[in-house]
Amino acid sequence: MPTLTAPTVQNLFARAALSGTLSAQSQTLLAGDLGPMLIAGANGRHVDDIQASEVTLVTVLIDRSSSISEARLTKSVILGQNLLLDAFAGSKEKDAVLSALWTFAGDATVLHSYIPVDDALRLDDKNYRPAGSTHLYDTYCDAAGANVAYAQTLRDAGTPVRSIIVVITDGEDCGSKRPARVCKKLSEDLLKSEQFHLGFVGVGKDVDFTKVAKAMGFNDGSILVQKDTTTTALRAAFAMVSKSAIRASQGRIQPGPNAGFFIP
Repeated sequence: MPTLTAPTVQNLFARAALSGTLSAQSQTLLAGDLGPMLIAGANGRHVDDIQASEVTLVTVLIDRSSSISEARLTKSVILGQNLLLDAFAGSKEKDAVLSALWTFAGDATVLHSYIPVDDALRLDDKNYRPAGSTHLYDTYCDAAGANVAYAQTLRDAGTPVRSIIVVITDGEDCGSKRPARVCKKLSEDLLKSEQFHLGFVGVGKDVDFTKVAKAMGFNDGSILVQKDTTTTALRAAFAMVSKSAIRASQGRIQPGPNAGFFIP
């Protein structure tokens, strides 16, 4: 599809609000702070190139702040993300999944927007180099906004869409322009629409991740805290993400405000 522009994305938000995906408040907040990463993240595979009759959009946000390196988690995160892709590639829903990958520290990077799993980028020590602070709230809002905009593009073309957004972080926010309450309102809207599944993974024992996630609007069953930071433990966390995401893509997780992304 043609490269999206800020006015086009604003129109997509307006249509998402009319359809009930966004409240007027969230529409205003997203449309009033359109950055280049949100717009880049909303540019996905052209609808004419999608063969599946319905689509699952999977957005993965991975922390790449300096604490990842300091905790010697870099290789474990790389391995975990690649195992996540392997799980999708081996699932029967593979052809209906479009994946977007973001990493974030003091800024966010869209490594790719919505493309088939077979084309998705695998992390390595060249494209994943942890450094900087943790702009968790800003990245979440931008990535969620990109998902909303691209999903609306597909819906406008008559393609049914479900969306999954997963955050993986080892720290709490440091430096975002947006407060947690903006994330929370957006999360509440997305869950209320019954088109979205949200998951939050906190890694480490120095942060109250349940408190952080709840302040952003994630519910109890959608929060996974992995205090153990060994490679084995982090692999297990990514495996839980992949298992839950595949279940959600199969429609086996009840959508809505009371959904539990990580609850079997």
